[in-house]
Amino acid sequence: MDFSFLRNWFSTTGAATGSEPGNTEQPDSISVDDGKYEMKEYDDEFEIIEDYEFINRADPNEPCSLPSDYKIDESIVKIAGFDREKLLEMGNFCKISYGDDDGKLSKKRCNNLAQRVYKTEFEIVEDFEIVPSTEKMYKTRAELISEGYEIIPFGNSFEKDAGHVFIKGKEITIAYHGTRLSQSFNDGITDINVLFATSEFLPEGGRIHCGFYNSFMDSWPNLYGILKSHAEKQGSEIKDFKINLTGHSMGGAIAKIAALCLNKTEGAEDVHVATFGDPRVFDLTASEFYNDVLQEKTIRVTQHRQDPVPAVSPGICGYAHVGAQLRISVPEGYFVHQIDGYHEAIKIMDEKDFRSNNNVSLFYYPSRILSRINCAVLGNAQYYAANLGNYILGGQNFFEKVKKEYQDKNLENFSKLEQAEVKQRAHQNVFSTTRSL
Repeated sequence: MDFSFLRNWFSTTGAATGSEPGNTEQPDSISVDDGKYEMKEYDDEFEIIEDYEFINRADPNEPCSLPSDYKIDESIVKIAGFDREKLLEMGNFCKISYGDDDGKLSKKRCNNLAQRVYKTEFEIVEDFEIVPSTEKMYKTRAELISEGYEIIPFGNSFEKDAGHVFIKGKEITIAYHGTRLSQSFNDGITDINVLFATSEFLPEGGRIHCGFYNSFMDSWPNLYGILKSHAEKQGSEIKDFKINLTGHSMGGAIAKIAALCLNKTEGAEDVHVATFGDPRVFDLTASEFYNDVLQEKTIRVTQHRQDPVPAVSPGICGYAHVGAQLRISVPEGYFVHQIDGYHEAIKIMDEKDFRSNNNVSLFYYPSRILSRINCAVLGNAQYYAANLGNYILGGQNFFEKVKKEYQDKNLENFSKLEQAEVKQRAHQNVFSTTRSL
């Protein structure tokens, strides 16, 4: 159903100010291009401001929107701690998490960049046409290692590289891959398992997408071991590091779960999240819980009104987005939802467009009401049922169990090392005694 008549009505009423017959003064605000834009006058100069075709501004009470005291002008430079270059780096890590080797990474070139920058570099092709040269899109693993990065893959029960950890100094970045053709069955099961699950680190009534949560838990013991081992080598704790989490599509959803887990189970506060084209993963209660601690540290990049994946796990079923939204468009030459398209769109976008926008449509309000009912009734029922089941079965906290298993494994390895050292010393003593005889 088209509600454009409402938008036009609002634009028309706004444009009527100062435009009565006989009034020769310029109006302060007039509608342009069928109500999609607004022109404002500042000291005899006009600025056209895009209205994004929404008639509702961000609801200050909406858990998906930025706080009312958040200074939107500051996001021109950074959103959630990510400037454009840092966001491109996160896209680079997402691409590597899909498993592309250095040869494939080296071949990827920006298609449209050359047409948007100063055309000072040229290539001569076989038919003697002169075209602007394109820039390499991604850094390879070898290039990142030469810059000081340590790259460690971590896996789950059915794959060795569910994601990658990138470590440089006191900064750690965790990148999860999205749905891959090579794991289409397992990843497909993860994607379609849209039932809700509860978690030990969520409050009463909070729930998570079951498929994404199961995938996260499957890889958490391996990831925790990497993080904990690195922290111990540095004489630190996991919470002492700056931790970035990123992912494309399904990987972005899992990255947000991991971010909240690190905050709640490890006390990590310097956590920043950047996702690309990811679906909803939390219900309304859990999203509010997430936004209390990580809203201003989370950016989700979406190809607004083009990429259907961010609309998956619909709000009418109880799901809700988190963090600040950066809206981009699919660049020419790319299919919708591709990580390459997200990466290039960020690279070529104007700085003035690098700002968050969480405006909502009319459909947000009835959807929110249904989500609230869903969470209040089904959410609380599922939460108490899960707790009762754990109590009856004597279930152990999953995250505490992972920590204990890590400690036990370390003690076992330490014991084996001590035994090996004792045997080596005994052998040396025997050898010394034999020589003396």
